[in-house]
Amino acid sequence: MIKKTLVLVVIALSVFMISCKKPLPNKNYEDFEHIDHWDQLNDLTDEETFLFYYSPFCPISRSIEDDVTEYFVILENDGLTIYLIHEGMIYQQGEQPLEIIETPSILIYENKEFKEIISGSKPVLDFLEARVNN
Repeated sequence: MIKKTLVLVVIALSVFMISCKKPLPNKNYEDFEHIDHWDQLNDLTDEETFLFYYSPFCPISRSIEDDVTEYFVILENDGLTIYLIHEGMIYQQGEQPLEIIETPSILIYENKEFKEIISGSKPVLDFLEARVNN
């Protein structure tokens, strides 16, 4: 009898926990804070910051938008600073500090310098998935 009661309590708690899980907000690229001039990099803190370089006109950038924004919501909730860089909006806005040739790309910026660049849809998604799961 005690085993049956205990099993029912565990099942009830499991159902309760699953139903109480807060859904992630549904965001698009436009919903995140953007950098629209390269000089704004000078205003960033020394903490690790993700800069996501994308083009809304790029089919590859658009194809991964749902996954990328979901990862960004999780990472922002964990305290990571994330800015998006719209390729068409930042074009010729200040001096570009490095050659970025591909959208989408994640630029990891820390202590006023670029630490790493991850380019292409699969590498970007793999990187974000690994980062969220750590």
